[in-house]
Amino acid sequence: MSSDEALACRAKRLSAWQADRAALLQQADAFVVVSWWQEKSSDGRTGDYEYEHRPTLNDALDTYRDYEDGEFRRARPVGIFAVKDGLPIGGRLEAVQILRLMRETRRAT
Repeated sequence: MSSDEALACRAKRLSAWQADRAALLQQADAFVVVSWWQEKSSDGRTGDYEYEHRPTLNDALDTYRDYEDGEFRRARPVGIFAVKDGLPIGGRLEAVQILRLMRETRRAT
């Protein structure tokens, strides 16, 4: 297999994966933002995960952005997960996808 064929094959797989991801986002009826909260006086290894249910992707992106911008000193964003009927569908949204969605949201407003 030549490098051109390998690249074309990879592009097809990536396109299929992106289509699957987009379909899952359309099926989702809510989103969950996961964050990591460190203990006040810890070395950063102890803490708890917090799960916040958001009804829309825009709300989830806003919450994620708050964590990323340091709104809460002890919290760090982990990811956004699409959910349907209270259960996760698919995996965590990739960082590149979150950034793209944030840019699209900013352009729309």
